[in-house]
Amino acid sequence: MVVSKESENIIYTRNLVTGYVTGKGFIPVPRFPVNISARKGDLIALIGINGSGKTTLLKALSGLHPVKSGDVNILNLNPGNAGRLDFAKVLSIGTTDPVKVAYTTVFDFVSLGRFPYAGFFGRLNDSDNEIINKAIDETGLNYKKDAIVSQLSDGEKQRVMIARTLAQDTPVILFDEPTAYLDIPNKYEILNLLKNLTEKYQKTILFSTHDLQAALQISDRIWLLTGTGLMNKIPEQLIMDGDLKKGFNTPKVHFDEDLTNFVFSRNLSQMIGLTGKGKNFNITFKALSRIGYNVVSNKKDKLYVIIDENENSIKGQLFIENECINFNQLEELLIMIKDLKFKL
Repeated sequence: MVVSKESENIIYTRNLVTGYVTGKGFIPVPRFPVNISARKGDLIALIGINGSGKTTLLKALSGLHPVKSGDVNILNLNPGNAGRLDFAKVLSIGTTDPVKVAYTTVFDFVSLGRFPYAGFFGRLNDSDNEIINKAIDETGLNYKKDAIVSQLSDGEKQRVMIARTLAQDTPVILFDEPTAYLDIPNKYEILNLLKNLTEKYQKTILFSTHDLQAALQISDRIWLLTGTGLMNKIPEQLIMDGDLKKGFNTPKVHFDEDLTNFVFSRNLSQMIGLTGKGKNFNITFKALSRIGYNVVSNKKDKLYVIIDENENSIKGQLFIENECINFNQLEELLIMIKDLKFKL
């Protein structure tokens, strides 16, 4: 099969070993040689438990951390020996820490992304200014162009960081925890922005994250760091192969493949039947599980619930052995049965 140029690997490593020198000698981080590749236009989430080596790997790929052995290739350049300005034209990086600059406007901060192109005196021409304004526009910051960066919200500061990398105009962008300090709406807006950039400009974006749920929803590929290797798969394949269970399950928490999310591991011995459909059924199912019931989607002899259909509120009938009790709110149902799991 002939592979088109658009799908060729533009990032790859061969037996990459990096890490830290301590009093006990060299400690590899990650713990194994890394062989990995990335294609043009992919949004890639780098995930793994704390200490697995996500930040160290990103720094090694970007030339900010020394490589002990092996090769790193970013568009035919090795960060270890490439010219600084040449490499800055193919890869840009955004760090974990929020932007901290004093008395600097959004425009001026984003313009720092043009340093590889600005010449010895750092002068910006009309083309540079056009690229800077376009980066500000793409990240939705036009209304803040003249604002002081230090006075922005955390979400806006993160957009400023992304705008700076866009102004650098590189085909590859790395982000270390780009949503670490953001609330849920801003987190998803930032990730959606990254997704749009890969689709619109065919940039390859690699970002580390602890938000597995978001990564599974939006990433083209997942790089999963485990104790023995780095897996490179589409999100659905990781779920199907059970890799997320192997990588993250603990006695207290496990990955639920049906919910595609982590749930608490609890001993739910008391069963309760539940019938219904749609949103009300799903919400009731989660609520009954939360208070300690093993919910099955059918009637049980001693205890079961029927959810009324076509209702804006959750109401229905609770059957306890031979007794039927109507309820008009979900909270009312939960109060009635919360302690029954210890009695039936």
